[in-house]
Amino acid sequence: MRIDAEALRRDAAEVSGERMLRTRPRLRGLSPAELRVVEQTAEAVGQGVACCLLESAATDASLEAVLASLYPTVGTAAVRG
Repeated sequence: MRIDAEALRRDAAEVSGERMLRTRPRLRGLSPAELRVVEQTAEAVGQGVACCLLESAATDASLEAVLASLYPTVGTAAVRG
């Protein structure tokens, strides 16, 4: 099966962004530089989770099947899970 890794990564970025929007009121006391660090960290965590899922799918057929059903590939923008 093939997984559209870019779609998974986009969703991870979207989730991180949405969580930051919901959390922003609690981060009011941060300076702009501190807020940017928090945003970058949230993005890195989301991308790390996506990467871990893809790596795990390479050795777990059940996870690969689930991810392939959620993120089916079209054309060449996919990775072998």
